[in-house]
Amino acid sequence: MNSHQDLLVWHALYSLEAKYWHDVDHNCGRGAHEFFEPDGLMVVGHNRFEGREKIREFYQWRERQTVHAVSSVKTMRHLVSNLLVEQSGERRARATGVVSFYGASARPPVTQSKPPMLVADLISECVCGAGDRWHFRSHTLRPVFMSDEAPLSIAVDTHR
Repeated sequence: MNSHQDLLVWHALYSLEAKYWHDVDHNCGRGAHEFFEPDGLMVVGHNRFEGREKIREFYQWRERQTVHAVSSVKTMRHLVSNLLVEQSGERRARATGVVSFYGASARPPVTQSKPPMLVADLISECVCGAGDRWHFRSHTLRPVFMSDEAPLSIAVDTHR
């Protein structure tokens, strides 16, 4: 690959990540499953959600918890940084970086001086499909630092 092609792929995957997290933060993840391949995999800590339907079900559950739980997170932002993209084949690439998750039980603007609830390594295996549209084949968050207030994606026990 040449540097121009590398830049185009980096931009495409950064855009994929940014749009995904925007949907999670501003739309309760209602469209998050569409960022994945039909049999895509989302992993957060020990929790695994395989296929668009399971990912959609997780975000529906998460939205219900946010609305109905007494001390749930009402305001959240996911910040992506240090994104490194490496092509792993034709129309395939891997993005790695860091996601910092901030959350509060109040509506914005929130006066907050607490550290992020979670800082996690991000590993995304991506494929470019029809119409040159990129999707996640897998999207993994590996917690590095966690506060006492675990985000719902970590707090949920999918084995129960």
